Amino acid sequence: MNRPFVNLVVSKLSGRRPVLNLHRIDPAGLFHPAAAAAGSAAALVPARGRMPPAAVSFDWPCPGWMSFMAIKNNVIATDHEGRTLFYDGALRAIRAMSPITYPMPSSISFTVGDELYVLGREPGRSRQLQPFQRLRLKDWRWSRSEPLPTVNIDCRDPTYFPYKLGVEEAYDPYALAAHTVVDDSHIWVSTLGAGTYSFDTDGGRWSKIGCWALPFRGRAEYVPERGLWFGFSAQDEHLCAVDLQQERPVLPSRVFPLLHVWEGQPPPPLEGQWTLTASHLLPLGSGKLCVSKLFRRTEGQLSSEHTHHKKADSLVVLAGVEIIKDPAGTGSLHIIRHKSVRYNVAGNVKPL
Repeated sequence: MNRPFVNLVVSKLSGRRPVLNLHRIDPAGLFHPAAAAAGSAAALVPARGRMPPAAVSFDWPCPGWMSFMAIKNNVIATDHEGRTLFYDGALRAIRAMSPITYPMPSSISFTVGDELYVLGREPGRSRQLQPFQRLRLKDWRWSRSEPLPTVNIDCRDPTYFPYKLGVEEAYDPYALAAHTVVDDSHIWVSTLGAGTYSFDTDGGRWSKIGCWALPFRGRAEYVPERGLWFGFSAQDEHLCAVDLQQERPVLPSRVFPLLHVWEGQPPPPLEGQWTLTASHLLPLGSGKLCVSKLFRRTEGQLSSEHTHHKKADSLVVLAGVEIIKDPAGTGSLHIIRHKSVRYNVAGNVKPL
């Protein structure tokens, strides 16, 4: 596998000062030695796992926040004042970097070649306050790139589409709905209601490429062994595959057709009121993927004076899946479900 670790950032809320722990899990343990051993009913039930010791811990700035991004086998951490740290996974060492140009508590990042791009999750709310930033790995310097273009939307325009993520989420036409990297040179982002945009990393320019939406929710990953993009469908969060190299949609379809859809695993049997909060897909190479599901449970009553009465726990389930071609030569793809492991933690979890 090309990816030696799955990174989990866990916020430890207990103790005098909260800390952020980076745990690194070897994904090889999510796969059977042979595909024939996978797929049984017993293999689909998550085994209880014990989180490995933290590779490194970060002191939570108070007041303030920290944001984490993965870049290949390494991790970058920034705080509310722009201070930036680089964790070298091979050396197991931390070094200070030049400060990020504009700190953002909520962002998405893309690795394209030897550059890291960072974009705010809601770039349309304030164009000046949500810049698009680039980190060049050659000199480890941050710079600003052209921000995502924004224009006024007329709901009577036939190219406008109300592409919402959920009924409980605030509707912002320029909030990001889905994103991915295409041809290792273009960053594609779909907005909730303003179409899909492409950033040319060679030319450094944005362009609107259509009034259609990527059919994913959140990040989609390209799997070169299969020549397709994999992610979670926007409608039901099933694992799906799409060919973004095919002819782009035209009105009135507005979406790329899904080539393959695999229904998700039933949630693990859990005690208490657990809610699925996020799904992530991490490519491992050789057609193998790590699927992470995050669950959240809150007990007690929220009190402004006694916040300790409200206890929050998280559960992360990691599952190893493998995408293979049909042995009969039909051209279709099959999914092999290997092992799954569940980890209980006290606090929030962010996979990288």
